Amino acid sequence: MFLHDLYEVIKNNQFLSAGIGLSSAGLISFWMKDVPVKFWNFLKREFTSELIATNQNQVFYDILKLIEKEYKNKNFRRLKVNNGRYGWGEEVITSIGYGSHYISYKKIPLLITLTKESANQSSCDKETLSVVKIGRKRSIFDDFIKHATQLNLNPENIKIHKIDDNCWCYSKDIKKRKIESVFIEKNKRELLFNNLDKFINQEQWYVERGIPYQLGILLHGSPGTGKTSIVKAIASYLNYPIYYLSSGQLHKIEKAVASLPDKCVLVIEDIDSNSTTHSRENNSEKNSEEEDMIKNFFKANLSEVLNSLDGIFSTHGRILVTTTNHIEQLDKALIRHGRIDIKIEIGFVNKEILSDFLQSFFPKSNINLNNIKIKSNVTVATLQNLVLLGSNEEDIIEFIKLKEVAYV
Repeated sequence: MFLHDLYEVIKNNQFLSAGIGLSSAGLISFWMKDVPVKFWNFLKREFTSELIATNQNQVFYDILKLIEKEYKNKNFRRLKVNNGRYGWGEEVITSIGYGSHYISYKKIPLLITLTKESANQSSCDKETLSVVKIGRKRSIFDDFIKHATQLNLNPENIKIHKIDDNCWCYSKDIKKRKIESVFIEKNKRELLFNNLDKFINQEQWYVERGIPYQLGILLHGSPGTGKTSIVKAIASYLNYPIYYLSSGQLHKIEKAVASLPDKCVLVIEDIDSNSTTHSRENNSEKNSEEEDMIKNFFKANLSEVLNSLDGIFSTHGRILVTTTNHIEQLDKALIRHGRIDIKIEIGFVNKEILSDFLQSFFPKSNINLNNIKIKSNVTVATLQNLVLLGSNEEDIIEFIKLKEVAYV
């Protein structure tokens, strides 16, 4: 009876009928609006396979390079301009932009979607690349990744990664540095690279004896003596990627070390510039509570640094290379054996270094250095700068020669 009366009221009131009709239509539309999306997600889940790569991984850039190189004639509607991001120097290139794009790989259609996280406050954009294909068979993905990796593999380059938001991001490729281009004394060069050979060849020896398979190297000396060049030469000699952690990011070292891949070079330059690493015996300075809070906000704890370098998160095959201008400031626990296995002082130019330098840049040079006294505190960087400015071997000898002071 109640329903019949309600029906009569609605039927005889056109405004009420219209309102209920519109409400019903809106309700049905609300229920139906997600149907296409849900239907598509169902089809995608049941009948397709998807490969995901983020820009924290090298393969992300390899895929973008493959598309750029092998699909140049395809008219993508959205493009993105890049320069230097893929290790191609300052050359400006274009790649697929944000959104969805279709390509055919080995006659198999692929849907490629590039997206970026919104409200990103990081220095490294968080981008995701999705590759979707019809069917469950994954072999095409394996071929696609292998093709992309091999296509962009340059045996003349080494890859550099930097830490960002506690994650490693690929930064760029740099040219390899030959051992011969490193100007240090022969005995120091042999000490360094003979130990690298020994380390590489004794992997199984470490494993059988339960010794962590890792090596620590400390290069110390004044600025401009060539420490960074030696770092590049080490990575080039081993063909290992470089994972660069600045001394100002030591507060991230625990997560950084935990996420390192096997067999890489972890580089921490100018480690003495972070007061965390300074000797606890000499650090008797007292600060106010407010000053301590400011200093410690982005400061690592020394125990975190020490435990990260040889603790439970130690990475198999990791070679740590640290550089410092002031080895005397470093805490003894940081540079003890087990954490640092090789310490090499990279000094100023002497006759042996000068001879190698002149032979490298002026191979026809036959200058006799026996009777030449070299002035102090001359770096290899200074000599290289002279060559770049057009100096010849006679100019360099004149510059580096110690001038005799005449007394009356």
